[in-house]
Amino acid sequence: MKDYRSVADAVAAEIGAGRLKAGERLPTQREFARQYGIANSTATRVYQELARRGLTEGHVGRGTFVRDTSGTAAPPAPALSEPAGSRVDLELNYPVVPEQAELLAAGLG
Repeated sequence: MKDYRSVADAVAAEIGAGRLKAGERLPTQREFARQYGIANSTATRVYQELARRGLTEGHVGRGTFVRDTSGTAAPPAPALSEPAGSRVDLELNYPVVPEQAELLAAGLG
């Protein structure tokens, strides 16, 4: 079973390599699912992921198209935009060091 992120990565690589050009229409989600051998719901998640990354945009009644990303900032790194894989322990609380502001200012130059 293919993970939607790995399929989205493959399509993103196609876009990055220029094999899918800006303005090009992607197949319908049903056709996309058939081509990649994935479930329709997985294809939907792939299209959502591509849109979240800023690589595609969907238009109701027209389809999903590759966006022109030239001259735009890169989408956020997945590590910054996806939830952490494990629980973050916030139980420990350290007091602020009285000279913390000065230490930070010196460290940041």
